[in-house]
Amino acid sequence: MQELKEFADSPSALVKDEFVQALDSAIKELYGEVGREEGQLWQSVSVPNEITLGDLSSSVAFKLAKAAKTSPVGIAKEIAKKLKPSEHIVRFEDANGYVNAFIDEKKYAELVLHGIMKRKKGYGRSGIGKRRKVIVESPSANPAHPWHVGTLRNAILGNVVSNLLEACSYEVEREDYIDDLGLQVATALWGFTHTGAKPDKKFDQWLGEIYVDANKQMERPEVKKEVYDLLKKLEEVNSKEAEAGRDMAERCVMAHQETAFNYGIYRDVMVWESDIVRSHLLSKALDISSEILEKPSEGKYAGAIVVKLDKITPYAKQLEGSREDAKVVVRSNGAATYMGKDFALHAWKFGLIDAGFTYSKFMDQPNGKPIYTTSPKGMAMKFGSVKRAINVIDASQAYEQQIMSVMFTLIGHKEITSNLVHLAYGRVNIEGEKLSARSGNWLGDGRNYTADDLLGEATKRAMEIAQKSEKITNKQNLESISRAIALSAIKFEYLRIAPEKEIIFSWQNALNFEGNSGPYVMYTYARARKILAKAGFGDALPSVSDIGRISRGYDFELVKRLAGAQEAVEKACDEARPNVLTDYLLELSSTFSKFYESMPVIKGEGAKNVRLSIVYALTVVLENTLSLLGISTVSEM
Repeated sequence: MQELKEFADSPSALVKDEFVQALDSAIKELYGEVGREEGQLWQSVSVPNEITLGDLSSSVAFKLAKAAKTSPVGIAKEIAKKLKPSEHIVRFEDANGYVNAFIDEKKYAELVLHGIMKRKKGYGRSGIGKRRKVIVESPSANPAHPWHVGTLRNAILGNVVSNLLEACSYEVEREDYIDDLGLQVATALWGFTHTGAKPDKKFDQWLGEIYVDANKQMERPEVKKEVYDLLKKLEEVNSKEAEAGRDMAERCVMAHQETAFNYGIYRDVMVWESDIVRSHLLSKALDISSEILEKPSEGKYAGAIVVKLDKITPYAKQLEGSREDAKVVVRSNGAATYMGKDFALHAWKFGLIDAGFTYSKFMDQPNGKPIYTTSPKGMAMKFGSVKRAINVIDASQAYEQQIMSVMFTLIGHKEITSNLVHLAYGRVNIEGEKLSARSGNWLGDGRNYTADDLLGEATKRAMEIAQKSEKITNKQNLESISRAIALSAIKFEYLRIAPEKEIIFSWQNALNFEGNSGPYVMYTYARARKILAKAGFGDALPSVSDIGRISRGYDFELVKRLAGAQEAVEKACDEARPNVLTDYLLELSSTFSKFYESMPVIKGEGAKNVRLSIVYALTVVLENTLSLLGISTVSEM
């Protein structure tokens, strides 16, 4: 058996590679180079839906049939005859144009179970990142109100994508961009300075209520003028107004961290917009991009600095037909736009310009690591200068993100455009209701719209279910169990939908213990732990004789699912799609349920030990995979 390395080969990938190599040799012998394409064989291999059709299946005959101008059924028959068994694959068959492979269940089960039981917490992790540094920017919430349910999706996605990258051996810098100079902050600051009240609740909630009221006050022309005058003062980063705005924003961000910590979300550094302005980062960015910028002397863009979109569209066809012909980087009054500041920020992220930022510690986190923040007073630290950056930003910002990304190609840095990823996410509604932070429909009794309120409501509902449920027998620890269930319900519901799709958060789905939910997977884990506890099983490796009891039933099907953990992690990481892992966990839990119902474990007689080993391996994989989603397991429910 192969020696386990720090990052061992994925068992499923190893066997798939054996099949691909066998196919490659047979096809070369039969057809030479006819119809061959790079990666074609690997992409042709999948797992059949029916156990009787084998463990792996290739559709390559259908691809070859076009080039060879013959029937895929005949090609599959010819290929199957030529294939030779390998270390883990014992035989091949053809069926309706597909070539199917059957794995030696004993050898494969030994490879998988021993690998899991030896690597434990390391199982499923990968070395594909090779310690390359990546910045993940999230959630970049406005410091004028509490996190709403949309911000929470951003934060959860950013946290999980960071976890996935770290699990694949990337060095991850978790960054939060704080816009403390925008209109929302100016509006909140106006309200803050005009209220005679003092905070009587969590600061971001209190400030958010002031912000909503200030937005209503802005219907009066004189108030609107005062707010916009204040906005200009904020841009003068050394003004007393800017200092007051920064102080208010820091208090709000401090309250945001309380919400983040409750959800197990942490970061490394916060970059403040006011510090970007203070460091003259924009002027440095304008210098390196001067060749693509224009300053019209007449027309609607007179006096502004713009990038013409006719330069962008050859590299981003989806922008063709835009109603704009240029994007403003600096307004005619000298104020930078969001686009200008964002380009400057990313030029710093990729090490094209030196911001000269200094940093200080903002606060300590429950995970034992501090959050650092850019600061006028601090010390130099090594943040930024990466080869890849992922921005978790609302899908509605795709247009601006695309323009900003292509600007790097235009100044001769195509590699940055290729490595600047916009992880777009859809909006979140609760049971069909829509949220508007500005109008404040998250205010009032019975609200479930802020991230804090959502967790409170989920915990309350989980408690009600736990008190009545026969599945939850541990009635002594209902409070902690209910909170764990609530967090798993929210996170799983947020993550199981592809990021770009909108979510309608459903309480019925989120708290369903029967399937397609976090609580369902958590219950699967607790159920497995209960079996192990009842049997007094530790983590002893199954012997050769035990492995010999593996059948071609649901025990082997579960082993094959367990073997795919690393491939699922790598796929979720490469595509920045956590829903790949939620799908994997649901498939794993469903297969375990079928295994447990059809194959006795503790009463499994001669097969008892190997079946207990499978159950133990399941708990390892469930715990490891759930942890990447930021979900904690509960051993007893």
